[in-house]
Amino acid sequence: MTTAGAGAGRWFGPLMVAAACVQAATFAARPMVSYRAIEIGAGYLGIGLITAGFSVLPLFAAVSAGRWVDASGERGAALLGAALITGSALALAVARSLWALVLLNAVFGLGHLLSVVAQQAVIANRVAAGGHDRAYARFTVFTSLGQLAGPSAAALVAGGTLTGPPADAAHVGPALAVAAGFGLVAGLASLRTGAPGPARERAAVRRFPLRGTLGQEGMWQALMTSLATVSTIDLVLAYLPAWGESRGAGVVAVGALLALRAAATMASRLAMERLVLRYGRRAVLVTSTVVAAVTVAALPLCGTVAAVPVVALMGLALGLGQPLTLAWVAGRARAGERGTALALRLTGNRLGQVLVPAVAGVVAGATGVLGVFALSAAMLAATAGLAARAPMSTAE
Repeated sequence: MTTAGAGAGRWFGPLMVAAACVQAATFAARPMVSYRAIEIGAGYLGIGLITAGFSVLPLFAAVSAGRWVDASGERGAALLGAALITGSALALAVARSLWALVLLNAVFGLGHLLSVVAQQAVIANRVAAGGHDRAYARFTVFTSLGQLAGPSAAALVAGGTLTGPPADAAHVGPALAVAAGFGLVAGLASLRTGAPGPARERAAVRRFPLRGTLGQEGMWQALMTSLATVSTIDLVLAYLPAWGESRGAGVVAVGALLALRAAATMASRLAMERLVLRYGRRAVLVTSTVVAAVTVAALPLCGTVAAVPVVALMGLALGLGQPLTLAWVAGRARAGERGTALALRLTGNRLGQVLVPAVAGVVAGATGVLGVFALSAAMLAATAGLAARAPMSTAE
């Protein structure tokens, strides 16, 4: 799978542990922050602001993070990212004001960005171009495992019932401390990912202008497709508690649905390599995006029981978008700019995660969660059209 040969075992395992723990921390913390917002009376608009806050610092820092990784290697960014996740999660556990939640969620988002850029760049730099689909599929299986473990662990610690919020508002804090624990483990695992040798070699590689990176054929379409997929996952994560409140579904039920989505996502990523070999990257990406649009549009119309198959199918479909767009971007980028290209992908994702939730918060104030999910479905449908026509490097 890798160009690292026998050395792959020294970095791949720790990388997978770090990737799983970063996602577990994120998916444990963010629903709990939404419950804390509900507790303090922030409302739908407040949830939208907090969700957007997660992406504000990464929006401006992503390209610099990518340049740093290209020049100096992945380890330093991974360690700083884990430290920010751990510290901000602990602070969120005791925060009680809307603006404190917004600010701390922004710091958490910056830590998430640094961790993810570093992890994705390890694979982009150490795996041959023809193996990107397979490598990113495996990588995202572990991120899905983290997304499954995170909300499950947080829901268990928070307590509550299937028909109510957390058993006590005080239980939200311990659930956020669980997220901090995942961040700490991610930092320890990151000590064994990213090597100083390759970092020094990359420091001397030519620095490409951003315009040239964006100008690669198919790059902007890949970025837009990624933006729509990630923004949709973000809105589902943020607004599923609000949907649960409207349907009488409590924290455990919502946590179970989030875990189901993550499990379905993991299953689709396990099957992705075979799907791409049989049908081609383009067909798999377009089909999965269309299916995701349909299921997202259907979700707010469902009751708790009907939501189960819809969320499962949604997870299967949304699970394919991220590894396929990762491979798409990494395949279009040149040596020496892969960290920057992946950071540009994350910049686009964060731009969507700032603007889309802000718009969604306004829409939700007027239409409830129905409008939020309709907005996501429309984005997915539009980007499916882009992916149907855009050039891709390999395995189309």
